[in-house]
Amino acid sequence: MTEQESMPNGPGSGHPEPAVRRPVLLLVLTLLLFAEAVAALGVGVWSLVQLVSSPPASYATAIALLVLIFAAGVWLLAIAVSTYRMRPWIRGAGITWQALQIVVAVACFQGVLGEPDDGWPLLIVAVVCIALLLSPSVVAVTRREV
Repeated sequence: MTEQESMPNGPGSGHPEPAVRRPVLLLVLTLLLFAEAVAALGVGVWSLVQLVSSPPASYATAIALLVLIFAAGVWLLAIAVSTYRMRPWIRGAGITWQALQIVVAVACFQGVLGEPDDGWPLLIVAVVCIALLLSPSVVAVTRREV
């Protein structure tokens, strides 16, 4: 019998591991990340409809942009699921995404990619997510124990 099997709550004992309680801030962060993922995938679907309904100036550019949008949506979905599962790597991935989102928001304010009204929701959600990612309760449950 191995050491793990002889433990009262080990993998071979038939007893489930005690559930770790998720902090409220982690759940809020998870919901925000899921919302961002749904929004990104929604933009991808909208872009696909636009591609089909009217011809773009360059099909290669339009398809490349579609691939990037859907990849971002799937990546955000993976971050959101992993946040709920309290994986340690989500803080770096989440902060990276939020930093990119802040760049897009600033571009909206400057009129490069959109209207200033489009930038405010992006900026507010990004700042809130960064604050949640760095909150002590989220850091505590996503810390890698060595």
